[in-house]
Amino acid sequence: MAPKRTSSAWSKPKIVSRIQALRAKGADLSYNCMARREQGLLAAANYHFGSWGKAVDAAGVDYAREVRRIPKWSRDTIVEAIRKAHEEGADLCWTNVTRDKRYSALAYAAIRENQFGSWDAALKAAGLQPTDVRRYKSWSEERIMRGIKERRSTGQALNSKAMQDEDSKLFNAALNYFGSWDKALIAAGIAPKDVYRRRRWNADIIKAEIKALQRNGTDLAAPNMRRNHSALYSAACKYFGTWTAAREACGIRRNYHRRR
Repeated sequence: MAPKRTSSAWSKPKIVSRIQALRAKGADLSYNCMARREQGLLAAANYHFGSWGKAVDAAGVDYAREVRRIPKWSRDTIVEAIRKAHEEGADLCWTNVTRDKRYSALAYAAIRENQFGSWDAALKAAGLQPTDVRRYKSWSEERIMRGIKERRSTGQALNSKAMQDEDSKLFNAALNYFGSWDKALIAAGIAPKDVYRRRRWNADIIKAEIKALQRNGTDLAAPNMRRNHSALYSAACKYFGTWTAAREACGIRRNYHRRR
């Protein structure tokens, strides 16, 4: 049996590599789990990075969102989450779900030995055929642009609420490809202000929009909202006084200002 490595035997690259390997196996990267199973790694991470959370972040995993606040997954909740993502038009191939922060925690929970053991098995449990998922037609910039322009030419609404209700697959593809719906509109040669100009905002519509963005994993910090969702941000400030007040009216009390 090889002796355990001490903190001095570890380097930052080795720590990052080990964390990434554990992540790829679907391991629980929480502090408590590491304290039980990977004491040497945990000690080295604290020594070289200052904290376990910082080491996990350095390995490309958002510790605050994907580890510390990871939900307690069960087979039922995993199946439910997969079905919901499928209904929303998400690309559920392994490459995409592990890269998309909205689904990565789900994906790695599903492949744990005490759950389904593999992503294909989880898909089958949700009633999906893995071969069909792998044949998922990927969205290209050209296809997204064509979809947006077709809606524009036929007079269909292009605000984010209408898109989520009427063409969620196009909407989610645009978010994945461009980062925000406003950026997708701009890429298609459409000014977001023209899309939202005719919209009549009220408190209920504003709250529905904010909640929809939260479900999609959008950064709800004020700087991001001003930059990528200016119409909603302005309307929220007008109706609620401040952006923070608008978020709180939706039951979202997380302090985004301090998020790193």
